[in-house]
Amino acid sequence: MLAKWRRYGGIARAIGILIVVAVVAVVLYQVYDFYSDKVGFTPSKAIETYFQALAAGDYEEVYRLTAKESLTDIYGRDVTRGEFMEQLEGIAGGHSLPLEAIEMEKLFEAQKARYYEVFLTFSVGGTSRQSRLLVEVRREKNSWVVTHPFAIVL
Repeated sequence: MLAKWRRYGGIARAIGILIVVAVVAVVLYQVYDFYSDKVGFTPSKAIETYFQALAAGDYEEVYRLTAKESLTDIYGRDVTRGEFMEQLEGIAGGHSLPLEAIEMEKLFEAQKARYYEVFLTFSVGGTSRQSRLLVEVRREKNSWVVTHPFAIVL
């Protein structure tokens, strides 16, 4: 009878240890997830830099922060750097955009991509206007790049 209770005690102890290890793993993942968006060149910093560069007309920086593997037209053909720059110049007409504020909220993470809801506030004709976008970012060669949206309409 004593051996039976020792066996149950051993099983309970093993289950308890597994539960503690699982809780510690979940807490560590939550801490990592929280700080991964706060330290270094984070996904939110990449998005902010991307839209600031677009608004300022710094198309080289926009191209650098764009996922190259995602640069295709609607037919799946790769878009050249020149075509990409031409499209960006067409968006703003060669002028810098009056970007006032960028706000973002992380929505979710799936298949190694993070999705953010981004609010861009522009000053147009003396009034503020806000645009809302869904933005996808991915890790590419140890840096975060924007994979969606693009303004390619070839």
